[in-house]
Amino acid sequence: LAIDLLIRSGLYLVLSLVAFFWHGATQETNDLWRLDADQGLLTLAWTPLVGVAFGLAVVQGFRFLEPRMAWIPELQGEFREIFGRPELGELLLLAAASAIGEELLFRGAMMDAWGPWISTLVFGLLHVPPKRSMWPWTASSLVLGLCLAGLTLLTGNLGAAVAAHFVINFLNMMHITRQAPATAVLGARRGPRVQ
Repeated sequence: LAIDLLIRSGLYLVLSLVAFFWHGATQETNDLWRLDADQGLLTLAWTPLVGVAFGLAVVQGFRFLEPRMAWIPELQGEFREIFGRPELGELLLLAAASAIGEELLFRGAMMDAWGPWISTLVFGLLHVPPKRSMWPWTASSLVLGLCLAGLTLLTGNLGAAVAAHFVINFLNMMHITRQAPATAVLGARRGPRVQ
């Protein structure tokens, strides 16, 4: 698992470097964190809190939907097979690397170059699952991508989007790798069927 984690983290580092050089080559600045270069430190400090609140709301929404939509536990099972049961530090590293790498690329460089719609479409295509039955995950990724683009445009920097992405990824990976699927929990609560 440690080697797999290093490979995944390395992939997100490559995404970050691509974003940095892409933005630097197409814009007058290498500052891809802020949409407005004059944005102050106070704004940069509070905007991640907006992202944390948004991320927590999204995670709670998915917890509510989990026992009601078959594709969510199915997707969780797929991810559980991929991740196994990583250590807390490994989950933190992977959640941080994916949040920073993807946000720098999609909401930093790509949104700046192509706009929120095309960058969100590419983001959604990155989240195409192996099974057709889990395509609602792609649709939810498109909606979340638009929300993350909106957070970036609203706050003027990537802080909220990165924080939201981190919270969503970290809490979902913790849940997936530490909890029983919702359908099994619901089945256990219902008890045996009387014939």
